[in-house]
Amino acid sequence: MVSGRTAIRQGFRLVRRSQSAVWVLFGANVLLAIGAGLPVYQGILNFTSHSLMSQKLLTGFSVDWLTDFSLNSRGALDRYAQVIMVVGLIALPVNAVLAGGVLGRFQRLQERFSLGTFFRDCGRYAWRMLWLMVIALICYWAVFRFVNAGLGGNVDQATLFWMNDRAAFAVHLGIGLLILLSLAFVNMVIDFAQIRIVYGEGSGFVEAFMAALGFSIGRLPKAIVVYAIPSLCGVALLGIYRLVTPWHLIHAVLGENTGVSSGVPLVLVLLFIGQQLVIFGRYWFRVATWASEWSFFTSTRGPAKSPDTSGQRAAA
Repeated sequence: MVSGRTAIRQGFRLVRRSQSAVWVLFGANVLLAIGAGLPVYQGILNFTSHSLMSQKLLTGFSVDWLTDFSLNSRGALDRYAQVIMVVGLIALPVNAVLAGGVLGRFQRLQERFSLGTFFRDCGRYAWRMLWLMVIALICYWAVFRFVNAGLGGNVDQATLFWMNDRAAFAVHLGIGLLILLSLAFVNMVIDFAQIRIVYGEGSGFVEAFMAALGFSIGRLPKAIVVYAIPSLCGVALLGIYRLVTPWHLIHAVLGENTGVSSGVPLVLVLLFIGQQLVIFGRYWFRVATWASEWSFFTSTRGPAKSPDTSGQRAAA
């Protein structure tokens, strides 16, 4: 069994050889985002048109505009929320199915990448990935029900009349961290369950989940390292984007009182490209997390079973 650092190093090399799978994952989610955002964009464009308010919205959010929009376009915000919710619900199974294709790519590094093979892998593991998604949703519900509502509610009652605000804040912060760690642990276990299915060990999603749970607990320190470091790199990417982007220059060009208009399209295009690069980077690190976990998991196992035969088993 390799160390956590070695697994991460191998995982980063693995994802560099699987760039095409990252592009598929990124492209699918961009299409979903377009489906969610297009109705909102069209509604805002039709309402503001080429007014001064449309120029003001370029520099930031306006509460006055939102009030005006909600009063004059009744029901629009509810419709947009429903569209976003529906697309979000669609994104869950889509990404669960795509995980099979991404992980399947790790077994085929010697082969030339093809969309046909990628989506055949998606179909081969689809049902088991979808059932793992259901298990994950149940686990998320349990975390919020018993940790957030249950334990958190008891803490709220116990600290209601505390005179020491710092102590009360520390206790509530501890509950928040416990929720965050619990959700991260669920994600990690589901990742290893997905890897177990694709790697060829076990035919059922229940068996894969229970085996992944035991694997994660039995090797908890190293499992946390190979999951957390690539994941935190994706989070850090957002912070870097926020720090290095010259927001004052962007606002100066987009500002309505600067008299600068020719640079507006260029700034918007550059900002859009930069944001898409950040999103792509986050998906890259998501695949890097899978790859690091894959390297760690496979270092404890024998050779993988043939992906052509493992897919013929029925989902449990």
